[in-house]
Amino acid sequence: MFRKITLKNIENLLAFLTLFTDTEAQLYNIETEPLTLDPYCYSKEFNKFITSVYQENFVIDFDWPAWQNEAERLVANPELLIVADILTLQKLLTTHIRKERFCSGHLAAMIKNGHFLAIFHRLQAIHAALMLEKSDNHGKRNMMKQMSVFQGDITQLPVDAIVNAAKNSLLGGGGVDGAIHRAAGPELLDECRQLHGCATGEAKITQGYKLKAKWVIHTVGPVWRGGNQGEDEMLARCYRNSLTLAEQYQIKTIAFPAISTGVYGFPLERASKIAIAEVNKFLNSHHSIEQVIFVCFSQSAYDCYIKGVQEVVES
Repeated sequence: MFRKITLKNIENLLAFLTLFTDTEAQLYNIETEPLTLDPYCYSKEFNKFITSVYQENFVIDFDWPAWQNEAERLVANPELLIVADILTLQKLLTTHIRKERFCSGHLAAMIKNGHFLAIFHRLQAIHAALMLEKSDNHGKRNMMKQMSVFQGDITQLPVDAIVNAAKNSLLGGGGVDGAIHRAAGPELLDECRQLHGCATGEAKITQGYKLKAKWVIHTVGPVWRGGNQGEDEMLARCYRNSLTLAEQYQIKTIAFPAISTGVYGFPLERASKIAIAEVNKFLNSHHSIEQVIFVCFSQSAYDCYIKGVQEVVES
Protein backbone atom coordinates (compact mmCIF):
# COMPACT_ATOMS: atom_id res chain seq x y z
CA MET A 1 0.00 0.00 0.00
CA PHE A 2 1.38 3.43 -1.02
CA ARG A 3 2.12 5.79 1.87
CA LYS A 4 2.33 9.51 1.09
CA ILE A 5 5.78 11.02 1.44
CA THR A 6 6.14 14.71 2.31
CA LEU A 7 9.09 17.08 1.99
CA LYS A 8 9.53 16.82 5.75
CA ASN A 9 9.71 13.00 5.56
CA ILE A 10 12.47 13.25 2.94
CA GLU A 11 14.37 15.92 4.89
CA ASN A 12 14.24 13.86 8.08
CA LEU A 13 15.67 10.83 6.29
CA LEU A 14 18.32 12.88 4.47
CA ALA A 15 19.62 13.91 7.89
CA PHE A 16 21.26 10.47 7.98
CA LEU A 17 23.17 10.99 4.70
CA THR A 18 26.49 11.58 6.45
CA LEU A 19 26.38 8.04 7.83
CA PHE A 20 27.03 6.82 4.30
CA THR A 21 29.36 9.58 3.06
CA ASP A 22 31.73 9.53 6.05
CA THR A 23 34.45 7.05 5.15
CA GLU A 24 35.43 6.81 8.82
CA ALA A 25 31.95 5.81 9.99
CA GLN A 26 31.80 2.30 11.45
CA LEU A 27 28.21 1.22 10.87
CA TYR A 28 28.59 -2.44 11.74
CA ASN A 29 30.91 -5.05 13.20
CA ILE A 30 31.09 -8.79 12.64
CA GLU A 31 31.22 -10.61 15.97
CA THR A 32 33.05 -13.93 15.63
CA GLU A 33 32.84 -14.86 19.31
CA PRO A 34 30.66 -16.39 20.55
CA LEU A 35 29.39 -18.28 17.51
CA THR A 36 25.96 -17.07 16.45
CA LEU A 37 23.58 -17.39 13.52
CA ASP A 38 23.61 -13.60 13.12
CA PRO A 39 27.12 -12.22 13.71
CA TYR A 40 26.36 -8.70 12.41
CA CYS A 41 26.18 -5.99 15.05
CA TYR A 42 25.01 -2.55 13.84
CA SER A 43 25.87 0.82 15.37
CA LYS A 44 23.44 2.91 17.37
CA GLU A 45 23.43 5.54 14.59
CA PHE A 46 22.58 2.98 11.91
CA ASN A 47 19.73 1.59 14.00
CA LYS A 48 18.39 5.14 14.35
CA PHE A 49 18.42 5.35 10.56
CA ILE A 50 16.42 2.11 10.31
CA THR A 51 13.90 3.46 12.81
CA SER A 52 13.61 6.66 10.77
CA VAL A 53 12.91 4.69 7.58
CA TYR A 54 9.82 3.31 9.34
CA GLN A 55 8.82 6.60 10.97
CA GLU A 56 9.06 8.61 7.75
CA ASN A 57 6.68 6.32 5.81
CA PHE A 58 9.32 4.68 3.61
CA VAL A 59 8.31 1.15 4.66
CA ILE A 60 5.21 0.02 2.77
CA ASP A 61 3.21 -3.12 2.05
CA PHE A 62 3.38 -4.36 -1.54
CA ASP A 63 3.58 -7.57 -3.56
CA TRP A 64 7.26 -8.25 -2.89
CA PRO A 65 7.54 -11.67 -4.65
CA ALA A 66 6.26 -10.06 -7.86
CA TRP A 67 8.80 -7.23 -7.49
CA GLN A 68 11.83 -9.30 -6.41
CA ASN A 69 13.38 -9.44 -9.89
CA GLU A 70 13.11 -5.67 -10.23
CA ALA A 71 14.74 -5.22 -6.82
CA GLU A 72 17.63 -7.46 -7.85
CA ARG A 73 18.01 -5.53 -11.12
CA LEU A 74 18.24 -2.21 -9.26
CA VAL A 75 20.75 -3.59 -6.76
CA ALA A 76 22.91 -4.91 -9.61
CA ASN A 77 22.54 -1.66 -11.60
CA PRO A 78 22.31 1.25 -9.12
CA GLU A 79 22.77 3.72 -11.99
CA LEU A 80 19.12 2.99 -12.87
CA LEU A 81 18.11 4.81 -9.68
CA ILE A 82 18.78 8.09 -11.45
CA VAL A 83 15.19 7.94 -12.77
CA ALA A 84 13.56 6.16 -9.79
CA ASP A 85 10.44 7.69 -8.28
CA ILE A 86 9.47 7.82 -4.60
CA LEU A 87 7.42 4.62 -4.77
CA THR A 88 10.42 2.72 -6.16
CA LEU A 89 12.61 4.05 -3.34
CA GLN A 90 9.98 3.02 -0.80
CA LYS A 91 9.93 -0.49 -2.23
CA LEU A 92 13.74 -0.69 -2.22
CA LEU A 93 14.11 0.50 1.36
CA THR A 94 11.35 -1.87 2.47
CA THR A 95 13.06 -4.70 0.61
CA HIS A 96 16.40 -4.05 2.30
CA ILE A 97 15.35 -3.59 5.91
CA ARG A 98 12.57 -6.13 6.40
CA LYS A 99 14.33 -8.74 8.50
CA GLU A 100 12.04 -11.58 7.51
CA ARG A 101 13.38 -11.36 3.95
CA PHE A 102 17.13 -11.24 4.55
CA CYS A 103 19.63 -11.97 7.27
CA SER A 104 21.14 -8.77 8.66
CA GLY A 105 24.28 -9.43 6.63
CA HIS A 106 22.30 -8.14 3.65
CA LEU A 107 22.27 -4.66 5.22
CA ALA A 108 26.05 -4.78 5.59
CA ALA A 109 26.36 -5.66 1.90
CA MET A 110 24.14 -2.73 0.91
CA ILE A 111 26.29 -0.39 3.02
CA LYS A 112 29.54 -1.73 1.60
CA ASN A 113 28.52 -1.66 -2.06
CA GLY A 114 27.16 1.90 -1.80
CA HIS A 115 23.54 1.05 -2.55
CA PHE A 116 22.16 2.99 0.40
CA LEU A 117 24.25 5.97 -0.74
CA ALA A 118 22.79 5.67 -4.26
CA ILE A 119 19.28 5.77 -2.77
CA PHE A 120 20.19 8.89 -0.79
CA HIS A 121 21.55 10.60 -3.90
CA ARG A 122 18.27 9.98 -5.70
CA LEU A 123 16.37 11.27 -2.67
CA GLN A 124 18.45 14.46 -2.79
CA ALA A 125 17.49 14.99 -6.44
CA ILE A 126 13.80 14.37 -5.71
CA HIS A 127 13.95 16.76 -2.76
CA ALA A 128 15.48 19.49 -4.95
CA ALA A 129 12.79 18.96 -7.60
CA LEU A 130 10.02 19.14 -4.98
CA MET A 131 11.47 22.37 -3.60
CA LEU A 132 11.33 23.87 -7.09
CA GLU A 133 7.74 22.67 -7.50
CA LYS A 134 6.97 24.47 -4.27
CA SER A 135 8.57 27.65 -5.59
CA ASP A 136 6.37 27.42 -8.72
CA ASN A 137 9.26 28.44 -11.00
CA HIS A 138 8.70 26.74 -14.35
CA GLY A 139 12.12 27.66 -15.78
CA LYS A 140 14.00 26.28 -12.79
CA ARG A 141 11.98 23.06 -12.84
CA ASN A 142 12.90 22.49 -16.48
CA MET A 143 16.59 23.12 -15.78
CA MET A 144 16.61 20.63 -12.89
CA LYS A 145 15.13 18.02 -15.22
CA GLN A 146 17.74 18.75 -17.89
CA MET A 147 20.86 18.76 -15.67
CA SER A 148 21.47 16.08 -13.06
CA VAL A 149 24.39 14.61 -11.13
CA PHE A 150 25.14 10.93 -10.62
CA GLN A 151 27.86 9.16 -8.65
CA GLY A 152 28.82 5.83 -10.13
CA ASP A 153 29.96 4.01 -13.25
CA ILE A 154 29.42 5.99 -16.46
CA THR A 155 29.75 2.82 -18.56
CA GLN A 156 26.51 1.46 -17.09
CA LEU A 157 24.25 4.44 -17.73
CA PRO A 158 21.29 3.81 -20.08
CA VAL A 159 21.74 7.02 -22.09
CA ASP A 160 22.06 7.76 -25.81
CA ALA A 161 25.71 8.77 -25.48
CA ILE A 162 28.49 8.88 -22.94
CA VAL A 163 31.49 11.17 -23.22
CA ASN A 164 34.97 9.73 -22.94
CA ALA A 165 37.78 11.84 -21.47
CA ALA A 166 40.29 10.51 -23.99
CA LYS A 167 43.96 10.94 -24.83
CA ASN A 168 44.99 12.63 -28.07
CA SER A 169 45.66 9.24 -29.66
CA LEU A 170 42.12 7.97 -28.87
CA LEU A 171 43.70 4.57 -28.28
CA GLY A 172 42.63 4.10 -24.68
CA GLY A 173 44.35 4.76 -21.39
CA GLY A 174 43.67 4.81 -17.68
CA GLY A 175 40.76 6.12 -15.63
CA VAL A 176 37.41 6.58 -17.35
CA ASP A 177 39.07 6.18 -20.77
CA GLY A 178 40.24 2.66 -19.94
CA ALA A 179 36.94 1.77 -18.27
CA ILE A 180 34.95 2.77 -21.36
CA HIS A 181 37.22 0.80 -23.69
CA ARG A 182 37.00 -2.30 -21.47
CA ALA A 183 33.21 -2.10 -21.26
CA ALA A 184 32.72 -1.41 -24.97
CA GLY A 185 34.98 -4.21 -26.16
CA PRO A 186 37.82 -4.31 -28.73
CA GLU A 187 35.60 -3.02 -31.54
CA LEU A 188 35.76 0.45 -29.99
CA LEU A 189 39.54 0.55 -30.28
CA ASP A 190 39.31 -0.65 -33.89
CA GLU A 191 37.01 2.25 -34.79
CA CYS A 192 39.09 4.75 -32.81
CA ARG A 193 42.17 3.80 -34.85
CA GLN A 194 40.33 4.97 -37.96
CA LEU A 195 39.81 8.45 -36.47
CA HIS A 196 43.57 9.23 -36.41
CA GLY A 197 43.55 10.99 -33.08
CA CYS A 198 41.85 14.09 -31.72
CA ALA A 199 43.15 17.57 -30.87
CA THR A 200 42.73 18.96 -27.36
CA GLY A 201 39.32 20.60 -27.00
CA GLU A 202 37.88 18.81 -30.03
CA ALA A 203 35.42 15.89 -30.09
CA LYS A 204 34.85 12.82 -32.26
CA ILE A 205 32.16 10.14 -32.16
CA THR A 206 32.05 6.34 -32.39
CA GLN A 207 29.52 3.62 -31.77
CA GLY A 208 29.10 2.31 -28.23
CA TYR A 209 29.33 -1.41 -29.12
CA LYS A 210 28.84 -3.41 -25.89
CA LEU A 211 27.99 -0.34 -23.83
CA LYS A 212 24.41 0.50 -22.88
CA ALA A 213 24.94 3.81 -24.68
CA LYS A 214 24.57 3.78 -28.46
CA TRP A 215 27.32 6.36 -28.95
CA VAL A 216 30.63 7.38 -27.38
CA ILE A 217 31.78 10.96 -27.87
CA HIS A 218 35.54 11.20 -27.36
CA THR A 219 36.97 14.55 -26.28
CA VAL A 220 40.47 15.45 -25.14
CA GLY A 221 40.71 17.70 -22.09
CA PRO A 222 43.62 20.01 -21.30
CA VAL A 223 46.44 19.19 -18.90
CA TRP A 224 46.47 21.71 -16.04
CA ARG A 225 49.59 23.90 -16.26
CA GLY A 226 48.75 26.52 -13.67
CA GLY A 227 45.79 28.18 -15.35
CA ASN A 228 47.60 30.63 -17.61
CA GLN A 229 47.94 28.44 -20.71
CA GLY A 230 44.37 28.67 -21.99
CA GLU A 231 43.19 25.63 -20.01
CA ASP A 232 39.78 27.12 -19.16
CA GLU A 233 38.86 27.78 -22.79
CA MET A 234 40.17 24.38 -23.90
CA LEU A 235 38.01 22.66 -21.29
CA ALA A 236 34.98 24.74 -22.26
CA ARG A 237 35.49 23.71 -25.89
CA CYS A 238 35.40 20.03 -24.85
CA TYR A 239 31.83 20.51 -23.60
CA ARG A 240 30.72 22.78 -26.46
CA ASN A 241 32.07 20.50 -29.17
CA SER A 242 30.71 17.35 -27.51
CA LEU A 243 27.23 18.86 -27.23
CA THR A 244 27.33 20.15 -30.81
CA LEU A 245 28.27 16.67 -32.02
CA ALA A 246 25.50 15.16 -29.91
CA GLU A 247 22.98 17.50 -31.52
CA GLN A 248 24.18 16.53 -35.00
CA TYR A 249 23.56 12.86 -34.19
CA GLN A 250 20.13 13.58 -32.67
CA ILE A 251 21.28 12.44 -29.24
CA LYS A 252 18.73 13.24 -26.53
CA THR A 253 20.48 12.07 -23.35
CA ILE A 254 24.20 12.40 -22.71
CA ALA A 255 26.51 11.75 -19.74
CA PHE A 256 29.79 13.57 -19.06
CA PRO A 257 32.62 12.54 -16.73
CA ALA A 258 34.54 15.24 -14.86
CA ILE A 259 36.88 15.93 -17.79
CA SER A 260 40.55 16.68 -16.96
CA THR A 261 40.09 16.44 -13.16
CA GLY A 262 41.98 13.15 -12.80
CA VAL A 263 45.63 12.71 -13.77
CA TYR A 264 45.43 15.87 -15.92
CA GLY A 265 45.21 17.81 -12.65
CA PHE A 266 42.51 20.39 -13.45
CA PRO A 267 41.16 21.75 -10.12
CA LEU A 268 37.80 20.10 -9.46
CA GLU A 269 35.76 23.13 -8.44
CA ARG A 270 37.08 25.21 -11.33
CA ALA A 271 36.43 22.40 -13.82
CA SER A 272 32.91 21.79 -12.53
CA LYS A 273 31.98 25.47 -12.87
CA ILE A 274 33.18 25.49 -16.49
CA ALA A 275 31.33 22.26 -17.25
CA ILE A 276 28.04 23.41 -15.72
CA ALA A 277 28.25 26.88 -17.28
CA GLU A 278 28.87 25.50 -20.77
CA VAL A 279 26.10 22.92 -20.51
CA ASN A 280 23.69 25.51 -19.12
CA LYS A 281 24.53 27.94 -21.94
CA PHE A 282 24.00 25.22 -24.56
CA LEU A 283 20.68 24.07 -23.11
CA ASN A 284 19.41 27.64 -23.02
CA SER A 285 20.19 28.21 -26.70
CA HIS A 286 19.45 24.74 -28.11
CA HIS A 287 16.45 22.52 -27.49
CA SER A 288 17.44 19.19 -29.00
CA ILE A 289 19.13 17.62 -25.95
CA GLU A 290 16.72 16.61 -23.21
CA GLN A 291 19.05 15.57 -20.39
CA VAL A 292 22.70 16.03 -19.46
CA ILE A 293 24.11 13.94 -16.62
CA PHE A 294 27.35 14.82 -14.84
CA VAL A 295 28.88 11.55 -13.65
CA CYS A 296 31.21 11.69 -10.66
CA PHE A 297 33.50 9.02 -9.29
CA SER A 298 34.20 10.41 -5.82
CA GLN A 299 31.93 11.82 -3.13
CA SER A 300 33.86 15.11 -3.20
CA ALA A 301 33.22 15.47 -6.94
CA TYR A 302 29.54 14.62 -6.48
CA ASP A 303 29.15 17.25 -3.74
CA CYS A 304 30.95 19.82 -5.89
CA TYR A 305 28.73 19.24 -8.94
CA ILE A 306 25.52 19.14 -6.89
CA LYS A 307 26.41 22.51 -5.37
CA GLY A 308 27.30 23.94 -8.78
CA VAL A 309 24.10 22.78 -10.48
CA GLN A 310 21.94 24.10 -7.64
CA GLU A 311 23.69 27.49 -7.82
CA VAL A 312 23.02 27.75 -11.56
CA VAL A 313 19.39 26.65 -11.20
CA GLU A 314 18.72 29.11 -8.39
CA SER A 315 20.49 32.06 -10.03
